[in-house]
Amino acid sequence: MLKLVNAALVIAVLVSGFALYSLEHRTRGAERDVAKIKREISESREAIKLLNAEWSSLTRPERIQKLAEENLKLQPTSAQQFVSVEDLLVKVPTEVPVKLEEEGKDPIGDILEKMQ
Repeated sequence: MLKLVNAALVIAVLVSGFALYSLEHRTRGAERDVAKIKREISESREAIKLLNAEWSSLTRPERIQKLAEENLKLQPTSAQQFVSVEDLLVKVPTEVPVKLEEEGKDPIGDILEKMQ
């Protein structure tokens, strides 16, 4: 009987040793994964900082102004481009040309047609 108990204890020690080794192996693998993820996070943060700096450089008002002048060929607004109130009154009718109560009509379309 004593031999059977000793054999069971030896088997229990071997099984627990194997379980402990497996647990240690999985733990070290998880630690490697955590270290890899931390490295990737750090690299991503550095990339974000670099992209933010590049974005700040690209969106400088002076740079955008220069690109707009070169590519869009825009000019400053001149006084002749402003419209006076009298010119607007000529375009806008004094009274509504279409009665909104009429059924089956497009009043806004009719107003636009009369304004042209």
